[in-house]
Amino acid sequence: MTRQLLLICSDCGAIPEMSAQDISHYSELALFHDIGKQSIPPAILDKPGRLTPEEFAVMKTHTVEGCRLLAEDPALSAREDFSLICDVCRHHHERWDGGGYPDGLSGCRIAPWVQAVGLADAFDALLHPRPYKPAYLWTQAASMIMDGACGAFDPDILLCFRWGVGRIYAAVYENTLY
Repeated sequence: MTRQLLLICSDCGAIPEMSAQDISHYSELALFHDIGKQSIPPAILDKPGRLTPEEFAVMKTHTVEGCRLLAEDPALSAREDFSLICDVCRHHHERWDGGGYPDGLSGCRIAPWVQAVGLADAFDALLHPRPYKPAYLWTQAASMIMDGACGAFDPDILLCFRWGVGRIYAAVYENTLY
């Protein structure tokens, strides 16, 4: 999903032009975005209902915990792109208007590729059932994102998403069994 969105955003100019190699690299780094969820207690991670404010505060720590877990791995922490891996772990829930977490970053303070990962993550989460919500049709999920139900995203990235969401869905999900 991230690869498809990066391709579209690079083509339409919402993020700086990226080579195929860069898109592949950033897509691979995006796979680490939720590694911090390993540190979240299953009672919170798998809770069937709405999280309490206290539980949601714990859930939000997965962003910072991801960086901590990655830093404990000598092979990962020695990588030249380690700061990029931590950037996606820590900031994929930041939002354009500053309403995200953990640092309340806004606008251009969030790397464009990390903003694309955050949008891809939100779309993917809406398409799959969770203990606390049903799966949505891709058209419903896209509308929710574009209408701000998942927080504010970069308007230029949203424009590219709107333009390419059908192609993204077809490329990533149509031939996948869940």
